Amino acid sequence: MKKLISSLCLLLVLSGCGTSNSGSTAGKYTTGDYEATSKGFGGDVTVKLTVSSTEITNVEITADDETPNVGGAAIETLKENILKANGEEIDGVSGATLTSDAVKNAYNEAITSAKGETVSNEPAATVKDGKYTTKAMGHEDWVYVTTQFKDGAIVKCSTTSHEETMGIGNYAAARVPARILENQSLEVDGVSGATVTSNAVKQAVKLAIEEAGGSASSFSTKVEQQVVEATKDINYDVVVVGAGNAGLVAATRLAEKGLNVGVFEKNEIPGGSMPTTYSGIMNSYSETVANFALGDEQTSASWNMELLLPVFQNLINPEYDRFNGEQPYQKVMLENAGKVVDWFKEIGVGFASMGNYEGGLAYGLTPYLAPGCYQGGAGYAAMFLAQRMEKLGADVHYSTPVTSITTDENGIVTGVVAEGKDGTTYNVTAKAVLLATGGFGANQEMFDEYYPEYAGMTVNCVPGSTGDGILMAQEIGADIECMGRFLGMFMSEYGSNYELAFMHTSTPGIMVNASGNEFGNITASNHTVLSKAMMDEANGGEFYYIYDDEAAQKTIDFDAYGFSYKSIFEREATQHYDSVEEAAKALGLENLQATVDTNNEHALAGEPNDFGRKICPYIETRDGVWVTRVVPTLYLTTGGLVTDTDTHVMNTEGSAIKGLYAAGDVAGSIEEKDGKPYGNGFDQALGYGYHTADVIASEIH
Repeated sequence: MKKLISSLCLLLVLSGCGTSNSGSTAGKYTTGDYEATSKGFGGDVTVKLTVSSTEITNVEITADDETPNVGGAAIETLKENILKANGEEIDGVSGATLTSDAVKNAYNEAITSAKGETVSNEPAATVKDGKYTTKAMGHEDWVYVTTQFKDGAIVKCSTTSHEETMGIGNYAAARVPARILENQSLEVDGVSGATVTSNAVKQAVKLAIEEAGGSASSFSTKVEQQVVEATKDINYDVVVVGAGNAGLVAATRLAEKGLNVGVFEKNEIPGGSMPTTYSGIMNSYSETVANFALGDEQTSASWNMELLLPVFQNLINPEYDRFNGEQPYQKVMLENAGKVVDWFKEIGVGFASMGNYEGGLAYGLTPYLAPGCYQGGAGYAAMFLAQRMEKLGADVHYSTPVTSITTDENGIVTGVVAEGKDGTTYNVTAKAVLLATGGFGANQEMFDEYYPEYAGMTVNCVPGSTGDGILMAQEIGADIECMGRFLGMFMSEYGSNYELAFMHTSTPGIMVNASGNEFGNITASNHTVLSKAMMDEANGGEFYYIYDDEAAQKTIDFDAYGFSYKSIFEREATQHYDSVEEAAKALGLENLQATVDTNNEHALAGEPNDFGRKICPYIETRDGVWVTRVVPTLYLTTGGLVTDTDTHVMNTEGSAIKGLYAAGDVAGSIEEKDGKPYGNGFDQALGYGYHTADVIASEIH
């Protein structure tokens, strides 16, 4: 027996299973905590490992700047992967490549230290001379980048082709490669407001480095921003805060009127949400549209305000109607709608899809900013206006957020204070300040406060919509209204949050919940149906769009609105299954077969389904089915500053704050002010931006 015990003890010692004190090197690891940091999608990602002599006992990952429902959502899975791997290579999370890579890099460095091995500071292998074209998934589709190396350095870096959003992604596609080339580093700043495209470019260059036999670490020198301590005093007639929909229109028109205009935009690029907007414009009494409509405009509600207001009136919620159905805010928008269209044409902005066409009278009378709808028309218009206002003399400051509004002893607005990216403080005086800073959907804390029903949900809006204008105005006594009302949702692709706004019309199919059941008629009122479905726990918080091969091909070729869905077939959220049964098993959709069968019965019978959908699409399952996992996504906020119809910002006492104006989403939905649900945000921003310029010009002279 003694011999057996001795043998067991010897075995334990040899295997490293004996006890060890902290800092002991016995076993696989040196017991303790190990931490490392790497660059992720939005910022630094830190991995902290706690290890015993034999295993990783705890993992902490700090990734505060990662997109909450993409990279942020992947963190828990990555923690599990690290624990399972216990020192070996870990798997990433699909759809969160950049966050995964950052976690992997930090994990590898930390676990190397835990093993008692030296983290190599030796330069990686030199890249081979040559030209490499690589790709990475952007917002819309693949972004192709060509990188050329010579003597271990990058000598050329440029975007070869892309389908990114005009007015957003195109800026990043041009600027980020130039920065990488100049700094010989992947650690350059992306273009603020175009993060997805910026990171796609960086990822493509990283792949080129690796393909050339090098290591990304060799091109990861941190680029330091030069900071200066300076103060500048500037005076303008008018300060416009924000270069989005309303701000661009107002600033351009004010410059046309000969006023000295200063524009402060916190992002590096102009446009705000304008390039992401459906580009159809209402056109009440537009001469431009009348020339195309050939008399039909007389019966078109979109052209005739007297016909459109009764339509809007039917949508007013009596609970919120303050004006007995008079709709004063809507009237101002419609009174300026045609003027905006004609002004755009006059200054050189083109239109598409005008006039009549078979089966599309209403949309035929709606002008789209050229080249039309989701083909980038609004983005081109934003770039045009940005250039025009500068040529007319407006002084534009990009990457320069306004931090406060200044007033005199009587509460009259006297200007703003702004902070440049380089540290310069701008003390600005002006006769008028126009807030055009957008909504607050990207300010999670603020959003949760005013919309507790939707707390924790991500708003799929531009990152600049952080409520700055609202908060600054409140600091000087401004009032807010229409907060916390019902918010509609649209379909977006799970993981990427890619907008699927018209998929229910372009792709014949059905949408089911986590059990595989339909839950409503998304073709009737998709925003309302999706919002209610997302809030109903019975749906399980998961949704899937089901369609066949014919519908998939239609989706790939869909361009009725100039909106392409080609990219969704390149991501894992869309999959083809050989049968409905296979899809149901893989996704846990227990009732999917019955749902598809019931839908097809209604389709063949030509009768409505139980949710009132009049035309049900027949889903041919002989060759299997396509499934796109979707998530209903909020896309805006409808509350904001209290303003009168002339865009004066009102204080909590009900009086106008002299010198302060607001237009666009910062003032909330003007339809909500009349008691009607949101529906025409683009028109509101353009119309009130146009109107505000007239009001300001008349009041400061």
